[in-house]
Amino acid sequence: MTARPVVVETAPLSPGQERLIDDEFARPDGTWPEAGEKTRLRPIDTGAVLIDGPLDTGAVQQAASALIVRQPALRTRLHRLADSTPLQLVASTLPDQVHHSRLPGNTHPGRDVLLAQSLPRHVDPRSDPLFRTHLIRLAEHRHVLLLQIHHFVSDGWSIGVLYRDFAELYNAARTGRPADLPPLPRTFAAVSRDMSTERRSARLGRQLAFWRQRLDNPGPATTFTRQPVEQDGGRRPVNVQRVHVPAPAVAGLRASARGGARGPLAGPFLAALALLLHHQSAATDIRIGLMISNRARPDTENLIGYFVNTAVIRLRLHPALTAAALTEAANEAVRQALEHQALPIQDLKRELHQGAGAVPLYQVTLALNTMRTHTLTLDGVDCQDVEMEETGPRLAPTTIEQRWVIEERAGALSGTLTYQACSFTPPQIRMALGHLDQAIAAVTAGHPTVAAITSAFRHPGATA
Repeated sequence: MTARPVVVETAPLSPGQERLIDDEFARPDGTWPEAGEKTRLRPIDTGAVLIDGPLDTGAVQQAASALIVRQPALRTRLHRLADSTPLQLVASTLPDQVHHSRLPGNTHPGRDVLLAQSLPRHVDPRSDPLFRTHLIRLAEHRHVLLLQIHHFVSDGWSIGVLYRDFAELYNAARTGRPADLPPLPRTFAAVSRDMSTERRSARLGRQLAFWRQRLDNPGPATTFTRQPVEQDGGRRPVNVQRVHVPAPAVAGLRASARGGARGPLAGPFLAALALLLHHQSAATDIRIGLMISNRARPDTENLIGYFVNTAVIRLRLHPALTAAALTEAANEAVRQALEHQALPIQDLKRELHQGAGAVPLYQVTLALNTMRTHTLTLDGVDCQDVEMEETGPRLAPTTIEQRWVIEERAGALSGTLTYQACSFTPPQIRMALGHLDQAIAAVTAGHPTVAAITSAFRHPGATA
């Protein structure tokens, strides 16, 4: 008989978890839903890998079990005390049995077929496991591995950690050797406790002063024409469009960074995005919410958990500004944001009185993940990612006008743009992606001015 899990660690929610629960799980009045009640919480994220070759299914099970032991965040659930204080509770164990199923034939199944094989995607973080492994057999030497992890315990950086750890644990189990993985001196719960203490520290007080000065005298937000829309339980109609920037264009962006921060792709891409937003909205004070890894603390690089924070990148455009100067400004904005990344964005909004009716700090967000540059790598087999991102119309718990989620793989950038259906039509967005390609080319060239670039947007035959 399996022992019942016991709680081995408790901690406050990380600031990211706090935002997620407030924005998507809690009711509008702040109360929590009853068990089984429909919420706006995003479903569990699913990564799918097509595996060709003699897969060791026993090693898959051992890797899943060992990963759950290694990364306590995977054993976390949400809890609320009698005084309404939210907590994360870490259990001693988690059901680690890999789910198995079969599909007929030796074909490459698509997203909907694969998800139909898995457990329900909508989970309750108070009671349901937030990490699951599912192996689908297509033929003797052809499988699809589903690795499912919820946003409550995972961010973009964590996916890279998850894939690296799982691959090494599988490869070690396959040969019976010890896994060669870095030690984890601290847990995600321990870091969350530190984050909670830091929110009252003098250091974050200095960061608040920086952001106050940086965001002083905000102009109108980067806004777009919006039609009235009916909401469904706080969920709004959005569309999702795939985004792809080929490797040669990405190489040009990197070259334009000239040693800038974060990889150094963030600054040049933000410059190109600012040019697009300027063209779409006519705004000259462009503010973009950049998702920051928020892992400057010691011993966080190899942890799975929801660390991510949002930094406001503010760029001012004028007709004579060159693309090179805009890129330098974006590089510097990213550098300063990284130096001041620990202040939770919800604390900044509260201090700046970002309540109902206030001018939003940003209406466009960018998550640029350069951590996972390749797929799962398992010895003895060939692995290939299966596209699992849903595109087209859907409902989402967001008021953000545009949400760019981009990941670097094999030198290219791929991802999605989620946009408000009441603000943009699909043809407008497809045209915007073409303009983004032009903006990237302009940033790479460096010499065109904002006026010349936007003129080329309006008149495709013009030369920037």
